[in-house]
Amino acid sequence: MLKALTITLVGLLAAAALKQLVDGLNAAKARVAVKRRPVDPRAVTRLRQDPRTGIYYPDA
Repeated sequence: MLKALTITLVGLLAAAALKQLVDGLNAAKARVAVKRRPVDPRAVTRLRQDPRTGIYYPDA
């Protein structure tokens, strides 16, 4: 009787440890390093305002 109880307890502890290991591996996959692209200062279009109409045009 004691032997069966011990085997059952060891089995439950092993299952809990295995579940914790799998959860840790899944959490490690979720963490991803995001690569940032450098900001290109030329990508911003500068605008110039026409003094007569007030409309903005791209600066050449």
